[in-house]
Amino acid sequence: MIDYFPVTVPYRVGPTMAANEGPLFVPVEDMSHIMSKLAELDKYGSDLFACRRPDLVEKASQVLGLNPISDIVEFALLFKEDVAIMHKGILEAICFCYPSSWIPSERIGQSLAEIHAPVADGELLRQMSQRIAEVIAAKSMRRHVWTISTTGALSNHPKLPKPEVTEQTTIKDLYFRMETQTTVPVGDGETAVFLVRVDTCPLGEIWQDAVRRNLIVQSVDTMSDSVLQYKNLTKIKEVLNKNIAV
Repeated sequence: MIDYFPVTVPYRVGPTMAANEGPLFVPVEDMSHIMSKLAELDKYGSDLFACRRPDLVEKASQVLGLNPISDIVEFALLFKEDVAIMHKGILEAICFCYPSSWIPSERIGQSLAEIHAPVADGELLRQMSQRIAEVIAAKSMRRHVWTISTTGALSNHPKLPKPEVTEQTTIKDLYFRMETQTTVPVGDGETAVFLVRVDTCPLGEIWQDAVRRNLIVQSVDTMSDSVLQYKNLTKIKEVLNKNIAV
C-alpha cells in the first residue's frame, strides 16, 4: 500500500515542488532491488542510460556520502531510485531503469524545457524550467507525480507491452503508479542530482478507501482531454467512473 497520497482536485500540471525535509534516498537493503534493475538493464540496455559528464557522477557520489564512482550505471545500482544529473539545467547523466513511457538515453543533452516538451498542458512547467534548475542546484526539493496504469511493473518502458483497456476491464486490472522525485544539490550552485523512486500498488487496495477513491475520480475528471490522452487515461477514466460506487 502506498502511504503518501499525492492526488489533488483539481488536477494540476506544474512545477509543484516543495522543500525536502526527509531523507535524500532509500538505501538498498537487499539484493532484490539490484537484481530488478539489472534485469531491466539486460532487457533494454543502452536505452536506459547515458553519460556525458562522468566527473559530475563522481562529484554526486561524494556529496551523497559514497565512495567515488564515475560510472552512471554503477552509481544507479546503489539506490532503489533511478538517477539523473542536471548541470546548468541540462541533462548530463542518467540511468532510469523504470522510465514512464519514454527512453532515457534519448534525453541526454536536453534542457528541462526540452525534456518536458511532450507534457500535455505543461506550458507553465516549461516556462519555469530555468528557475527550477536554479532552485534544485541550491537546495533539496521533492515532487510527486501519479497516474493509473494497466500494469503494476515498475518499468513503463515504451517497448513494454501493456494490457489494453476493454469492456471487461475492472478496478482489479488497474494499478496506482507514483513517482517520488527528490533533488539534491551537488554544492557548486549549478548541478543537481535527481533521484526518482517508483512505487506501484493494485488500485483495488486504494479503492476500498472512499476518500481516496473519490479523490482519484474527481482528479481524473478535471483533467483536460490532452492530459488524459498524454497519460493514457481516456478509457481508464470511463472504468473509474463506472466503478465509483463500491
